[in-house]
Amino acid sequence: MSSKKLRNVYVAGKRTSMRLEAAFWEGLEEIAQRENLTLGELCNRLAERVEAVDASNLSSAVRVYVLEYFRAATPEPQEYSYTPLSMAAE
Repeated sequence: MSSKKLRNVYVAGKRTSMRLEAAFWEGLEEIAQRENLTLGELCNRLAERVEAVDASNLSSAVRVYVLEYFRAATPEPQEYSYTPLSMAAE
């Protein structure tokens, strides 16, 4: 059984289906909320992007967009402190 969820969205006034993993649906919904957009409005914007970059399909564009959105919101490595892992004794 697939871990992807099939959902219908309206793009340019037409119903279309997208099959995405639950994490991407959740990310897309969170982005829409943060940007004060409906899920449909956000999908419309992404559909325009698909045409602009000649991407293969909307589902792929959504995955890339969600990844890029949250990467842009993540601090660069030098902006946070971390402790390097100790090397195992040789």
